[in-house]
Amino acid sequence: MKMISIQKINVPLDCKIVNNEFYNYDPKIAFTEADNYRYLREDLFQCTFPEESLIIDLGWYGDLKSNTGEFKIDIIKSENWEIPMHTIYSNSVVEIKELLLKILDYYSGIVEDE
Repeated sequence: MKMISIQKINVPLDCKIVNNEFYNYDPKIAFTEADNYRYLREDLFQCTFPEESLIIDLGWYGDLKSNTGEFKIDIIKSENWEIPMHTIYSNSVVEIKELLLKILDYYSGIVEDE
């Protein structure tokens, strides 16, 4: 059995981690209600790119008891939580991690011209 641990996320130098409670736990493969309550929540991972006023926020949304839900990444510009720039959904912990890494890579080093 695979040991559950915090995901290894190499963040770019211009990115600051605010919160990381994103585990490699996969509710689709190794579901237990207790593990869902332990490892899944709306605040799994958050980082900022301060120079761009950008927040990358990852969470799990759904019903922990019935194991129906999905991971969601919101890309927030200038603290505008009501209208995210982008929202990405996935049922797969592997896919959402790959997408998160691609997003971090994409936004790394981007500085908008004023």
